[in-house]
Amino acid sequence: MRRRHAELIRAGAFLVGVFLLGTLFVRLGPARILSLLTSLGWNFAVVVLLFIAHEFVRTVAIRRCLRGDPRPSLDEMLRIRLLGEAAGAVTRTGSLAAEPARAWLLANRGGQGLPGYSAAAGELMANSAISAAVNVAVAGFVLVTASLKGPVVVLAHTLLWGSLVYLLVIIGIVISRVRILGVCARAAARLPLVGRWLRADATKVRTIEDAISSVLTEGLAAVAVLVLLEIAAQAILVGEVYWAIRSMGVAVSYESALFIEVMTRVLTIVEFVGATEMGFAIVFTWLGLPAPIGFTLSLVKTLRSLTAAGVGIGLLTGIERSSAAWVPARRPQSAMLDSGG
Repeated sequence: MRRRHAELIRAGAFLVGVFLLGTLFVRLGPARILSLLTSLGWNFAVVVLLFIAHEFVRTVAIRRCLRGDPRPSLDEMLRIRLLGEAAGAVTRTGSLAAEPARAWLLANRGGQGLPGYSAAAGELMANSAISAAVNVAVAGFVLVTASLKGPVVVLAHTLLWGSLVYLLVIIGIVISRVRILGVCARAAARLPLVGRWLRADATKVRTIEDAISSVLTEGLAAVAVLVLLEIAAQAILVGEVYWAIRSMGVAVSYESALFIEVMTRVLTIVEFVGATEMGFAIVFTWLGLPAPIGFTLSLVKTLRSLTAAGVGIGLLTGIERSSAAWVPARRPQSAMLDSGG
């Protein structure tokens, strides 16, 4: 009965979201939004490539977090990341579905088991810490140097202090090696109704905690490389926003694109159909930009996630099949040479 109620709630929320999305589409002007989408033209392919580049950099980062051999190939790990992105885009829940899906795929399909979960969690902590640091730097700089007015000031302060607290917590966890996963697992197990499904083996949780700690405290050089990779991934996301908005015919600087990316991040952590697009439209209005631009940018982000996942997975699967077909074809010749034929 509870499961049926949950399904009804999800279905109802989805229908409300679709209604909200349709209402926004009509109110903001279908002709304007379609014109913005079509104005992208072949530039949409550049947006998709930039996002694939972002995922590739994070793939390299997470591969560095894996310990021991054999490790999945780089193309297989990239496919896993794109599959996770597809899960977040299709369900319209963003990272809430994408990151767990990636960790599960790496641990199971990638054959990594617990080290796969550890690597995924370690890379996610590093990525979120760098993202929070960027939020603090950008929001703090803008609040000090720019004359912001209205609700955008509240949003900037929220991002600044929320990100600063999160960053300090992550730093504290790494330095003190607090068993935060164990604490969270025990707290989740005590929740009413759902607690029994969230219970985790204490030994496995401790193993994952130790692995994450070793990843983030391995050595100055290794941590520096991981940080540089995550900074590069952040820069690519800003470049994606810059290219998308410029392609819509709106003059925007890279600094403005950075500010827009930071101000809208809170809307992409957990996405809901209709609500995310409305959030983008509102934030763009606060920033003094046309609401249809924000609405369209949100749609572009969803479309590029689905397109990147489809194209990337298709290409990687084709390469894998070609390699598999080429190897058996070469074996008879190799065997003949070995036998002196």
